[in-house]
Amino acid sequence: MIAGSLGNGLIIYSYVTDNSIRKTFYFLITNLAIADLLISLLFTPMLFIYRVYAKAELIAYTPVCEISLFLSMFSISLMYFVFPLLAYHRKDVMLRPQSPRLSLVQARLMVSIFWILCISSAVFMVLMARNEFTNGDPTPKLYRCLLINQRLDTYAQVFLGYSATLYGLSIAFTAMIYLQIFFTLRTHLEGVNGSADERHTTKLCFWIAIVYTAFWTPFLLVQLAGIFGTYTELYFNLHGCSSAIGVIGSAVNPLLYAVMNPYYKTRMCDLFKRLTCRG
Repeated sequence: MIAGSLGNGLIIYSYVTDNSIRKTFYFLITNLAIADLLISLLFTPMLFIYRVYAKAELIAYTPVCEISLFLSMFSISLMYFVFPLLAYHRKDVMLRPQSPRLSLVQARLMVSIFWILCISSAVFMVLMARNEFTNGDPTPKLYRCLLINQRLDTYAQVFLGYSATLYGLSIAFTAMIYLQIFFTLRTHLEGVNGSADERHTTKLCFWIAIVYTAFWTPFLLVQLAGIFGTYTELYFNLHGCSSAIGVIGSAVNPLLYAVMNPYYKTRMCDLFKRLTCRG
């Protein structure tokens, strides 16, 4: 919670206060940081309370339940909408440096559409959950708040259908683009960007995609496993572990930016020096 909030907060703060990085790459990274910040700063504390507080089920009967459901759906959706666009941007930079197809204005328009889609899908899932609550659904409300499935009911079908489709298409599209980039770079064709800095940035974006895929895949697999049987203590604990892995990814990403990007490395070092000097 601390590392993710501070790291992603610094990424967002840098973009807001520094006009020199108002570029497509930093704009897309900032949107990923917004999704990660929501996970680290807001959703993870709720998840933590649910997991460690003996009477956490009481919280499920407050608006906190709907808020946590909205935040998780919105943030994860935004992640998987944006990082394929980031891959497409890297294809522009590396393979079409003279005539890129994705400008900053176009990226902003695309991300605005993504925000609308993510908010709409999150609101829709909240409304579906509330409908289940009022129709005598036997599933404990706490499980709906935490996205725990016990059977393949209508809510689970919609949630898993949406999640699996977005997850699958996002990964497939991203993987296809990076494979095209890497294979083309090895051919040394004329017109391909030979900048070492840009190649390094492309590697960073590739690792960002790896992190999102690796850290959230266990969560999706546990979600799918839950529809084949009723609640068990083992399944509940597996869900907790997979959720923890996913939210830890939101803290890992800003560290990845700082290690592999000179600009963010400098900003992180400056922040560290200020904190240690004041201390």
